[in-house]
Amino acid sequence: VFERSLHWSSLLSPPRMPQMQSMISMGAMFAISRVCSHYNQPFWVTFGCQILAIILLMKFMNMGSGGGKSIVGEDAPSLEGLTYIQGSPVKEKKGRVIVVEFWATWCPPCKTSIPHIDTAFKTYHPQGVDFVGVTKESSAVVLPFISKMKENFTYPVASDPKGAVSAGFPVSGIPAAFVIGKDGKVVWQGHPMSGLE
Repeated sequence: VFERSLHWSSLLSPPRMPQMQSMISMGAMFAISRVCSHYNQPFWVTFGCQILAIILLMKFMNMGSGGGKSIVGEDAPSLEGLTYIQGSPVKEKKGRVIVVEFWATWCPPCKTSIPHIDTAFKTYHPQGVDFVGVTKESSAVVLPFISKMKENFTYPVASDPKGAVSAGFPVSGIPAAFVIGKDGKVVWQGHPMSGLE
């Protein structure tokens, strides 16, 4: 059910990230234009800075997409070795769908995506879909953060301080999410706010 709804919702709802990228890019262009005009820079300097800013922003905004390498269709990396901070440990077994999210307390886009993932958890966990949020931070850092998020952060959370589990997934930036299908293969990867519904 979750895999089918993931597919259909991806087709029916437009991704949110391109809209955010456009708004941030326009803001950056405006800010650079104002700074350059304040310092009486010629047009070519202003234009060059704007192009460079857009390229860097596009690269930065795409970092949370799960990295450049796709592992969709491949056997999922192991989740063994995680230390659970909240919730029950995810059991890796055939016949279960697992959503793995990589995040951190210091990451503003992660904080934005957590309620979105929590809604999916509350909807699909009763139907047999397991969720785990993986962070490299300690429980001393994570528990106060979870406490502040209250009812918007109820899904299982695990610490991966040495990065052993994270190393198996192509994560170049966070937040990043992966859906492991019932056959143990990765069926989706990307930014949790663009298609994970």
